[in-house]
Amino acid sequence: MPEFLDKPTLSLSQQQELIQAFPCFSSFSPAQTRALAQLLREFRYAKGETIVKEGELVDAVYIIASGEVEVTHEAEYKNRKTQIPLSILRAKEAIGLNDTGFFSSTGKRTATVAAVKDSLLLRLDLKDLHGFLKEHQLESSMYKAAEQMLRIRLIKQSLPFSKLDHERLLWLAEHVEQIKVPAGRVLFHQGDQGESCYLIRSGQVEVIATEVDGHSHSLATLKPPTLFGEATLITQTPRNATVRAIEDSELLVLSYTHLTELLEKEGNVADMFMTLMVDRSRPSRNDKVKEYPRTTPEGNTIVILKDPEHSTYFKLSPEGWFIWQQLDGQQTLLEITMGLASQFQVFAPNMVVAIISKLARAGFVVNVSTESLSTKKQSWFARTFAKIRQLLEIRIVFRDADPWLSKLYNRGVYLLFTRFGQILLGLVILAGTVAFFITENAVVTLLRGLPNSWLLFVAIFPLMVLTVSLHELGHAFMTKSFGHEVHYMGVGWYWTGPVAFTDTSDMWLEGRWRRIAVNAAGIYANLLVASLAALAIPIMPSQYGQAFLWLFALMTYINGFTMLNPLQEMDGYYILMDLSEEPHLRRSAILWLMKQFPSCCRRPALFLKYGAELGYWLACIAFLVVTALITLYVQAFILKLLGLKPPNAFVALLLPLLTAGISGLTIVSEIRNQKD
Repeated sequence: MPEFLDKPTLSLSQQQELIQAFPCFSSFSPAQTRALAQLLREFRYAKGETIVKEGELVDAVYIIASGEVEVTHEAEYKNRKTQIPLSILRAKEAIGLNDTGFFSSTGKRTATVAAVKDSLLLRLDLKDLHGFLKEHQLESSMYKAAEQMLRIRLIKQSLPFSKLDHERLLWLAEHVEQIKVPAGRVLFHQGDQGESCYLIRSGQVEVIATEVDGHSHSLATLKPPTLFGEATLITQTPRNATVRAIEDSELLVLSYTHLTELLEKEGNVADMFMTLMVDRSRPSRNDKVKEYPRTTPEGNTIVILKDPEHSTYFKLSPEGWFIWQQLDGQQTLLEITMGLASQFQVFAPNMVVAIISKLARAGFVVNVSTESLSTKKQSWFARTFAKIRQLLEIRIVFRDADPWLSKLYNRGVYLLFTRFGQILLGLVILAGTVAFFITENAVVTLLRGLPNSWLLFVAIFPLMVLTVSLHELGHAFMTKSFGHEVHYMGVGWYWTGPVAFTDTSDMWLEGRWRRIAVNAAGIYANLLVASLAALAIPIMPSQYGQAFLWLFALMTYINGFTMLNPLQEMDGYYILMDLSEEPHLRRSAILWLMKQFPSCCRRPALFLKYGAELGYWLACIAFLVVTALITLYVQAFILKLLGLKPPNAFVALLLPLLTAGISGLTIVSEIRNQKD
């Protein structure tokens, strides 16, 4: 590190003599030269120390008082970057200056300079030089260059522009306007429409908010190099506060047109603006939301938030509950983050932003913007894929489902949820499953003898809409059996097949076993429908009807089993999540596999500590094994139907193993994402 000399070794006259040696300062009067010399600071650099680096912003110029320094330029030679020596500079020479002024015309260092001998340098900060030229009214090209370099440096210090390359910084410096604002002047009022944002160069401004009752209070005092007023331009909303100068200030003004152009071309700037806007927000709770605390079997307290107006819910962990309590409209995200760190010894700004953003999108939090700022144009492929996805993911929602569900439930469906009704349904499922396997060979014989029997397979698919609808009715009526509401239901198409969905979020207010019962009710409905179809086969007079019922039962059984998939967010995963009371079970299990699993293998007793994560992976393995067995069964059925001999064991296992492998790709992809 260079050594700053508090007590100069050179006299003022020696410093003046060094200054007058440069043509760009030679026209200065003795008084001006003396004033400039008083701004110089002495630094001693040891041999080998770097003084300036190529590519950095120019923040100072140096006059060499003694010693030697080497100037080098980075170049590529034989596919390798190397430093090419340009010159040796000695006493009475300068770094960053030429005969007419600055060596650099862009404000960017054009070479690297390092000491080759112990050297004494006089440093003149660019800011001090600029002030000197301005004070003595030396309106020259050197003054203009210094002004431009200072603008670039100031803009670079502002967080949203910190990642801009030098060319873009130069463009921005040329497109900002500099204004002077006297103390007391109001820059804009709360409620105004904005056309510009401001970067403070010097001075201070105060941000003032006026409440509905007319009471005003100060929100913040802003100092250089703070950017303000940009949120209005980006969100196209009125100013949310009044800003006035509290001392004489100089500001750089950036217009809406130029800011928009910058956001379109620089995606990282848009992201940084989003972070800045969220950081400055003071989110507050929606006062219509009700809070329902609940204790888990492990003794942890979680809180369910309910918005009665929109029938929406949000589950909070203890940390989330703490964050929720801080949302009083007075605290910034930084203050909330520091409070969380003090309470839980966890510094997690990303978690704070994520929770508040989710709450805001769900309508539980106000005074925070969640709109994306990135105006970067998507590629042709991305736009095409988005349109295809819209066509392949269709949702039709039926609001106010609860009244007609309640009517159906009270008119007779409730009988199925009595003790006698459940015993009867259990016997039907058992008998139907037995009947399904008993009639398999007879159905194979029928299908092989019936003309155009392949049409039965085609006819099955439209009925899958009925299957998925009955599956969701199972969830809905189980929810009604516990006395809760179902706010909406719906049907749709997801890529390759029909889907249905039911809002059972009112069950979040219940304990885990009742929630598990609701999650399992859809699969239970699949088993019941498939079993009824199998039991109807012997009484069906038509042979086509008999074959159709058996195929329908097969597809319904498979559909029900698919919903047990813990690798995706389906019924099986939600059952495991409720069993463990772990709201992010899959992510937790993936992180455990990557980080703690090796140590658990070395110390098996640790597995007891991670029962939820271990249980998840065992359930995944079990699902993949059963998937392979079901595929093997369906493969054997198709071969029997076609009259083909079973292949050797290796070939027979190929398709089941491939099916299980494809099912596991989802979790493999997520593991890689977490690792990244």
